[in-house]
Amino acid sequence: MTILLIVLLFPRRSPITGGEREARTGPLGYRNETGPGVLVPFTRMVLVYLPGMLHLVRHSALKTLGRSARGTVGRGLHRLARRFHDPYPAELERIAADLRAEIIRQGDRCFDRVIEFEIRSRRDIIYAGDQDAARDSNRFAREYLTGTKHFARPQETLAYALSLAPSGGMALEFGVASGNTLRVIAKARGGAETYGFDWFQGLPENWLNGMPAGAFARDDLPDVPGAELVVGLFADTLPGFLERHEGVVDFLHVDGDLYSSAKTVLDLAGPRLRPGSIVHFDEFFNYPGWQRHEHKAWLEYVERTGVEFEYVAYTYADNQVTVRITG
Repeated sequence: MTILLIVLLFPRRSPITGGEREARTGPLGYRNETGPGVLVPFTRMVLVYLPGMLHLVRHSALKTLGRSARGTVGRGLHRLARRFHDPYPAELERIAADLRAEIIRQGDRCFDRVIEFEIRSRRDIIYAGDQDAARDSNRFAREYLTGTKHFARPQETLAYALSLAPSGGMALEFGVASGNTLRVIAKARGGAETYGFDWFQGLPENWLNGMPAGAFARDDLPDVPGAELVVGLFADTLPGFLERHEGVVDFLHVDGDLYSSAKTVLDLAGPRLRPGSIVHFDEFFNYPGWQRHEHKAWLEYVERTGVEFEYVAYTYADNQVTVRITG
């Protein structure tokens, strides 16, 4: 290609003959470079050879670029193929090791749970008591709670119970403890005549296995915005409170756990209930011995007073039951 360009750009000139020597002006014995002898070859080059030369240059450049591109793409594809066809890259090895370790851990946990369940189902008397309580509560629910609104979580049942309560009267909670439920009640009632009763020294008597007298005791009083705390045993504080507050009770939350506590609350505050008032029991059923505590106190109160009511909500995975006074 280089030789062709030299030939085309610098064509060989004819030597000067003896008769023409006098006419020469150049020092090398060639034709005068400004005469027709130079213009004719140059014009011929431009008109005849240049198009072909450009075609050859373009063709050669395209071939060179094609080889370069094929080489670059080929090397990239080769590296990519090696990366994805390597059966044991370090990253996959690490992930596989982590997965193997996690599978072993989960397998051990499952095995432990199976053994634990096997022991519980055969020998754990507390577990057996829970199962008996759930079966008894299921029978009660089928007989008395069919069609009643039910919830999975206690907070949902409480919120629904509060939404049903009328306004204008008092909201009383018996069994404040940490104050979490009382805060919900106070917020729902807008801070209007909301009171929480507790002596904050724990249960006054034994209740369930693992919950002896003194359980739930606190060293300080909870902060409950929008509610007033009445500190002391229910039997000691409620009579004087009712003398000072003559209004009706719109919402009554019974959360004293014990039969004696629930009976005291119902006997003293029950007469302040009116049609539409809501009574929300926190431990009504679905735990060992439930028939002997809030449930029993309520049924005795109904039998003694003849009050009419309807079940309006319960927690199917916990202990709460809500009733509404109808007459």
